[in-house]
Amino acid sequence: MAIRLHSVSTTILLVSLCIGPTLREAAAAPALEKLHVGISNFSPSYASIFIAHKRGFYAEEGLAVEIVLIPGLLSTRALIGGSVDFASASNPNAAVQGAMLKMLMVFNDKPTGTLFAQPGIKMVEALRGKKIGGSTVGSLEYGWLKELMPKFGLSLERDMTFLAIGPTAARFTAMRSRSIDATILSPPSSFLAQDEGFSMLARVADYLEDIQASIVATDDKLTRQTDQVLRFLRATVKGQRFYLSRRREAIAAIMEFTRTNDPLLMGRIYDNHMTTVARDGTIPEHLQRIVIDRSKRMVGVAREVRLEEIFDFSYLRRADAEIDRSGWRP
Repeated sequence: MAIRLHSVSTTILLVSLCIGPTLREAAAAPALEKLHVGISNFSPSYASIFIAHKRGFYAEEGLAVEIVLIPGLLSTRALIGGSVDFASASNPNAAVQGAMLKMLMVFNDKPTGTLFAQPGIKMVEALRGKKIGGSTVGSLEYGWLKELMPKFGLSLERDMTFLAIGPTAARFTAMRSRSIDATILSPPSSFLAQDEGFSMLARVADYLEDIQASIVATDDKLTRQTDQVLRFLRATVKGQRFYLSRRREAIAAIMEFTRTNDPLLMGRIYDNHMTTVARDGTIPEHLQRIVIDRSKRMVGVAREVRLEEIFDFSYLRRADAEIDRSGWRP
């Protein structure tokens, strides 16, 4: 069974990473339920999903998972439109605006981004009048920039020019070509920028509390296909536990997942990720409130939004408990 990575608008096969079963095995095996899972990038944040497939954890739950690369904010739209069964998100903007969605599992309970600038810029205050690159208006990095700049006496909208460049790798390329003066980068681009002499101005986690990367499902999916949700989460939790406890194998997996043939760089990325990863996939209520309030400010929502409208970790906790009772170990 192969992971197929394709865009939401096409079915072009980009990468096939595993050899499929023989015809005899396929005939003997029960049919697997096909699921499409949208992710925004090939980063270690989603390594547990990749590992769950590679180690056969999804197949053991009767699931055939296809990972769909959907850049930026389109993943939530694909989920609402039914193009994917589960999606990734780093903020609940759509749910705060009334979309019937729930965050089921959080991969990072701290921001992974670092603000970098061209080598001649040594202070955040020196970004006044400069061009700042981000993903899109309304994206995770855009929200971070809006909140980070006032801590240095600046306003993103008033004091600098924001340019929508795209994902981290594209922003790093823009830095190299000097198309922008500064941007927030996450691993591996942040390590590459540091190695190439770009100025590291601020780690976002030193100034802001936030999450990054999560699994999101529709309320309808949770109601109508509860068993499938639990099976998907059981396999994903196993992938996460394997990722956390088996460093050597995890580094090999993220090298394959990110298509990067540099074990030393991947080792740095893995060790850095261990400082931001949400180990049990949940976050405390105070952080849930911070995440919700930030999204409310971003999209201009004034109404009170209850935590249970956005987050539901009950399925994850049930999946965790079932794995514990089974005695499974990575």
